[in-house]
Amino acid sequence: MTEEERESNDITEKQIEEIAKGLPEFGRFGKELETIGILPIPNKMRNFSAWKLFIFWAMASASATTPLIGDLLYNMGLKWAIVAMFLGLALGIAPTWLFSEMGRQMPLTALVVARKTFGYGTAQALSVLYTVINVGWFALNNAVGAEILSSITHSSIYIWYVAMGVIQILLVLFGAKWLEYFYRFTSPILIASYAVLAYYLVTTYHVNWGALFAGSPNPFTLNWGNAVGLVLAFGMLSWAYKTTTTSRFGKPYDGFSWSYGLATPLGIFLPILLMGILGYAGQHYAGNWNIAALSYGVAPAWVIAASLGASLAIIHTNAMNLYPSTIDLLVAVDPLIKRREGFKARLLQPTTTAALGIAAVLTSIFILSYVNDFLNLVGDAIFPLTFILIFDWYLRLRGRVNMKEFYDVPRSAADHVKLGAVVSFIVGIALIYALPEIAPTIFNYVPALYVGPLIGGLLYAAMIKARK
Repeated sequence: MTEEERESNDITEKQIEEIAKGLPEFGRFGKELETIGILPIPNKMRNFSAWKLFIFWAMASASATTPLIGDLLYNMGLKWAIVAMFLGLALGIAPTWLFSEMGRQMPLTALVVARKTFGYGTAQALSVLYTVINVGWFALNNAVGAEILSSITHSSIYIWYVAMGVIQILLVLFGAKWLEYFYRFTSPILIASYAVLAYYLVTTYHVNWGALFAGSPNPFTLNWGNAVGLVLAFGMLSWAYKTTTTSRFGKPYDGFSWSYGLATPLGIFLPILLMGILGYAGQHYAGNWNIAALSYGVAPAWVIAASLGASLAIIHTNAMNLYPSTIDLLVAVDPLIKRREGFKARLLQPTTTAALGIAAVLTSIFILSYVNDFLNLVGDAIFPLTFILIFDWYLRLRGRVNMKEFYDVPRSAADHVKLGAVVSFIVGIALIYALPEIAPTIFNYVPALYVGPLIGGLLYAAMIKARK
């Protein structure tokens, strides 16, 4: 790490005050409500260890919706579904690692960095798009959580749409600091709840794991490209750009670290693997991947308690959908906000959280009918940005751009739309659809959802080298 990079990594209160001129004030309204918004995180708030990041992302990934991957990969058989999950890990670990470390190298969110890559105005437009996607993820998980609680209590699902939404909104109002506390101290409850549900599933439905593994189809007849793409859209690459919202609270970067590098991707992957297996077994033996909402007849109280505990998975994951969507929207509206002082400025982040939470609760009523279309949208919109930002940060921006430049609103149209990044982004999306048509045999085994955006990123990297 160069001395220049080390200095840019050392964020002082004075630097932030300078950057904050003309922006809403930062801090904590009412001492604990997070109001720092999109400003860089000062050193005194950067205390997340690698272990905290691992727990954070394991709990965020361990949603009650996560077992759905077992149903989405059901036609592969359990053995090959697990192989597809590990292939997703192999492809997703490097970009997720690199993205997460960006937040420690300079404590900014990804879409603030995107202002220098895509142009200020384009980054605003992308921020609106990703706000919508995060609201969709929130709605999807809220719908599953409402289904679980409605099934357990034999009450109206609409009550639980609202009740779950209110709890999640209140939690996110307190920001990353309290989210980390909540994840860390409730993680044993979630693990115990799913262990109980897994035990009850196995003993009640007489799950035969040997038979599940033995019944796998011929791997050469399977669509591996689609399967691995689904795993990536469900896991690491759909989360990747969001990781900077938490890693910016990590201890300042001071060189290569295995623990910090692996914490986020492995935290995301482990629940997908374990809960995906449970979802597969639930679908096979009970006809329902959602093992927390199975009809067990007259179940013991401890099983009902475990199903209630599983609802924590919804709160865990949705907090990390609503929190980034708040930050994304603040990136989009930031230059439109006139300077406000004191109370009104400090309410900006909390009111944005509340408004988006309400919109997500309303969306949850119909989102389950469009889950496959939604996952495709996630891959189309997020994967190209992921690769382009990684290449731009590590080849061009890191250690070479003053932090204040990310917040200065440019006057030149060329600084609002960077054609190289925009063209590469469009190419990445177009290739997702074109590659399977051009080479259907190859992309039956290779995920176009990954290769297309990677080629778009490499095109952008070539442009960087050409300019140099």
